[in-house]
Amino acid sequence: AGSPQQIADFESAKLDALRAHSGPGLKIALDGHMGNNPGQTWDLPTALTVCRAIEPYDLLFFEEPLHYTDPWGYAELRRATPIPIAGGECLTTMYEWRVFAEQDSFDIGQPDAAFTGGLGEFMRVAALLAGKGRQIATHSWAAGGGFMQNLHCGFAAENTTVLEIAPAYGPLHREIIGDSFRMVDGQVLPPDCVGLGITLSEATKARFPFVPGSGEFNSVPGKVLVD
Repeated sequence: AGSPQQIADFESAKLDALRAHSGPGLKIALDGHMGNNPGQTWDLPTALTVCRAIEPYDLLFFEEPLHYTDPWGYAELRRATPIPIAGGECLTTMYEWRVFAEQDSFDIGQPDAAFTGGLGEFMRVAALLAGKGRQIATHSWAAGGGFMQNLHCGFAAENTTVLEIAPAYGPLHREIIGDSFRMVDGQVLPPDCVGLGITLSEATKARFPFVPGSGEFNSVPGKVLVD
């Protein structure tokens, strides 16, 4: 919250701290999360002010600086900044993706197979963006099946630039995914498992009963669902 310049200064301070801690070699992507305020998303002037402030940091990309229903605003923002603009994790249909693709709204699209209708629809979205010369970065904030769907699709798509992986691998992930997800020296290896590579047993379902509204909390261990 605050004025556009105050918001820009806050984002710059975060990047200063990250760069000071990590050094010059780490590639950093910044998530605007549409403004990080459920009651007030960033408008285009605010997003532009933030972009101007963070351009010197040489970001890998800037994710969701605007509301996910504004393809025209994203297109205008893209034309106004050299920072690669990413988004699309909230889009659920091919129709929506076509609108954003027609407006050339993203440098990097972020489809999620769990949201867009499965592996086939993900691959169609990836092909649509590839035809526009655009890359994808998988959105994969899921606990098991969705996580592995996006992992498989990310390796299958020709225009994948990076795979998103939840920062903490919790007990639900371990039980469902097991050894199907492999990372060596910071590099994710292609899955070589049968099918998606998940196992959902009755015992696992009993240990992790479904709680309405808990989806994001299941995907990131350590979060707490508050009534």
